Amino acid sequence: MARIFKATYAATEKRDGKRVPVIRNGARVYRESRKWYVEYRDADGVAHRKCGYTDKGATAQLAAQLERDAARLAGGLTDRFAVHRKRLLSEHVDDWHASLAAKGTTPKHANLLKSRTKKIIDGCSLDRWQDLSASAVQGYVKMLRDEGRSAQTCSFYITAVKQFGRWMMQDGRAPENPLQHLQGFNVRTDRRHDRRALTANELRRLLTVAAGEPLRFGMAGTDRATLYEVAVSTGLRARELRNLTPDSFDLDGDPPTVTVEAAYSKHRRRDVQPLPIPLAGRLVGYLADRPPTAPVFVMPKPDYVAKMIRADLRAAVIAYRDAAGRVVDFHALRHTFISNLAAGGVHPKDAQTLARHSTITLTMDRYTHRGIGDVAAALDALPDLTGKPGDGRDSQRKTGTHDAAASASDLSSCLAFPVTFGASPVSSSGTQNRAAAKNRCFRKRQKTGISGNPRHALTSSDTILSPPRRAGFEPATVGLEIRCSIP
Repeated sequence: MARIFKATYAATEKRDGKRVPVIRNGARVYRESRKWYVEYRDADGVAHRKCGYTDKGATAQLAAQLERDAARLAGGLTDRFAVHRKRLLSEHVDDWHASLAAKGTTPKHANLLKSRTKKIIDGCSLDRWQDLSASAVQGYVKMLRDEGRSAQTCSFYITAVKQFGRWMMQDGRAPENPLQHLQGFNVRTDRRHDRRALTANELRRLLTVAAGEPLRFGMAGTDRATLYEVAVSTGLRARELRNLTPDSFDLDGDPPTVTVEAAYSKHRRRDVQPLPIPLAGRLVGYLADRPPTAPVFVMPKPDYVAKMIRADLRAAVIAYRDAAGRVVDFHALRHTFISNLAAGGVHPKDAQTLARHSTITLTMDRYTHRGIGDVAAALDALPDLTGKPGDGRDSQRKTGTHDAAASASDLSSCLAFPVTFGASPVSSSGTQNRAAAKNRCFRKRQKTGISGNPRHALTSSDTILSPPRRAGFEPATVGLEIRCSIP
């Protein structure tokens, strides 16, 4: 049972700059504390003393709470999130950043996620986990939108803070993620940097002009042209190209390949990418005198790579931004690679594999660019609606057997079946048996008639659309109508 009391202490006073005890009538003077104290024992039986309040009733409530917590701890019903709720959000973000680095996330991406999350926390003036709410995050993101940030950028901020919330829950620091239901924006309504694919003529002109241009950003013209050709022929990203060495290429293989090590791949997986035969032949001479472990392409910093290709685009008279607002940058070479695969009739699954995408949706929707002229040929498959009915133009293409045009008689034959007396011209044995049973039934009905009257006998020229059911106790199921259970 917890004990509530007021502590006593020896009174002191200041004399000659020092604190000395107060002595009256030869005895020390003792005083009571202003606040009440609680003395209780924890789950292990250890005594503790905790300062309460000046109000005795409030201190009694505190004592009862401490006793309940000790009992819950002894019974294994502790609040395991209590410690984490007391920590600052900035401390949790630092721990999350360390866990990202530990699981193999690149330092650049981990720093970017941490920066975006901390901006939201600081912008919303949040201190602890219980202060974090979806409405606060939405208010800050709205402020970013009002400042002119794109829908894609705001979606990145939401993704970062939601990832932090999931980690808090998965790491056992929070019971739930209050940001789970947050959704990003529709980026299609606010595109700021849409890329386009280069045409074949533009590619040839870019490679030819770049090879003859002078040194730019530390790279010779032939090196830049080779870099662009490898990028547009393999779909490799700038970071992956930057870390290629001559040992990464197997030009004598069947097929020739280039290998991207897991440390430099975006999804942290070792990728082996096939090379076009003509490109492999040109790379043999290009890599002949290079050290095996030296970088093949000594590329400038990422910002200067963008400036480098823009300079070569200007020299090749290729617009960086077209009339629709789409741009051509270095990553557009990867878009061009995937778009060329689609234009060449490559199976979508093969295109996804060569693009090294996790989903076919990303390959087809984001990286495949098809112009209006590319899809116009698909309209040739539609039927010709001119002319009069019956002149042969109203039939659709390749809808009959063996690519033959379907006719109106094909449809009518599905609605009615003639009475036959010979073997059924079907290939399946099960279907033949069923057809033979029908024919035997029809032979009986030819003699006796459907109603049992010989006057209603069938002839070989009759066509049955829906045989009438006979009266009596015959089953009413439609599928049983053709069975001759009653002779």
